[in-house]
Amino acid sequence: MSRAVLPRRTVLRGMLAGGISVAIPLPRMAGMLNGNGTAYAAGAPLPLRYGTWFFGNGINPPEWVPAATGVGSAWTLSAPLMPLQPVKSYLQVITGLTNKIPPDPAHKGRPAAALTGANASGADVALPSIDQVLAPILNAGAMPALPGGLHVGISSTSGAGALDLRVSFRGPNASNPPQYDPAAVFKQLVMFGGSTTGTGGTSGPTGPDPELARRKRALDAVLDSAASLRARLGKADQLRLDQHLDGVHQIENQIAILSKMPTTPTTTNAKLVDPAMAYPNMGAVGSITKLRNSAMSDLIVFALATDITRVFSFMFTCSACHGNYADAGLDPVTFHEDYGHRKSPKGLAYATQGFATGVKYAMTNFNDTLTRMMNCSDGAGNLLDNSVVYSTSCTSESQTHSGNDYPVLVAGKAGGRLKTDQHLRMATAPPGTTGAPNGDNLSKVPYTLMTVLGRPEGPWGMGASQISTGIPELLT
Repeated sequence: MSRAVLPRRTVLRGMLAGGISVAIPLPRMAGMLNGNGTAYAAGAPLPLRYGTWFFGNGINPPEWVPAATGVGSAWTLSAPLMPLQPVKSYLQVITGLTNKIPPDPAHKGRPAAALTGANASGADVALPSIDQVLAPILNAGAMPALPGGLHVGISSTSGAGALDLRVSFRGPNASNPPQYDPAAVFKQLVMFGGSTTGTGGTSGPTGPDPELARRKRALDAVLDSAASLRARLGKADQLRLDQHLDGVHQIENQIAILSKMPTTPTTTNAKLVDPAMAYPNMGAVGSITKLRNSAMSDLIVFALATDITRVFSFMFTCSACHGNYADAGLDPVTFHEDYGHRKSPKGLAYATQGFATGVKYAMTNFNDTLTRMMNCSDGAGNLLDNSVVYSTSCTSESQTHSGNDYPVLVAGKAGGRLKTDQHLRMATAPPGTTGAPNGDNLSKVPYTLMTVLGRPEGPWGMGASQISTGIPELLT
């Protein structure tokens, strides 16, 4: 049987109850590619993607920094980074970097510098964020449905003076607020009645949309279209189609679970309790749970694999996040204060261990996102082979707000342009050294990534964060 050639933008179409049309995009299939799976059949190269994965409240540098540097078996992950072991072969840990922006306030200027290369300007940023610099470059010659990217978040419980609730910026006073509701993102991606992009960046999650539960499932609506397409495919693409539709089914099931989340605290479903309801005095607007992270990660993978977008930002927790990490087994209190600033009434040792647990929990969720990308095929490889994911935080050491040994992780191979499985240290001082800046400019990492993905060389950033050179050691 000859290989069926498919248009690269083939979709499955159907109709929901009430006359609402639905279209489920397809991932890259063999019929869309050349014989080697390295480019589209028409000759266009496979697209590259970029994502920012942000977590609030910083780290403890002496624990964070791996003991040895090098590549491959020469180094091992530190305890807080150990959850990333499944994706170590796609990871670069860069330590010894300094965020050059003064901590005034720490949770605004420093995350602004890590995301835009410049200090915050008043209540906002001065420059576009990395993802928005790259969006028009990565979209060149294509027309993704979401050209500016997919922007999602888990918790939006922020503290005063922080770079509130946003990690993606088109420029000053032009942010891309994250959507906190997986049901709304799902409806958007399968084109339920047009755009359902939320503006919950200032008000937080509104809860799963009950309308989704009343509608016929999206998969049911496109069964005839899927059967017709399947008959034209080779065996490999038939399997890929089945896996893709099974993934959509799993996403729908996850969202159905979220739609049944209790609105009042229970003793039998503690990990899914919304902290806004369970602990109203904490002011939480969104529960921090692995289930929500997994649901959002699946949606991001879906959007990338089907070329709905080539850029995303994932705000796991915002700058100075005051939400609780009860899902990690910690007390249902303000993580930023009780653990980050070690103010727990149970004592310093208890708070220090709790903070370490929280950082490890964040990395567990980061691993979940990366693993789902790694497990999604893309041409001859997978999404991480053709992506770059940059992860950072709003500060380094959580108590002092030090800018030294700033947390920076890079995942993905960028189509073979980036090294992987590497710990690179850019400072000679011991981890966690305070006082004068002890390391190279943090901005060099995003500069390197943007250059790899097509930004022309030249100055990037402003003030103390501005640079014109990258880090060659990150490149193949």
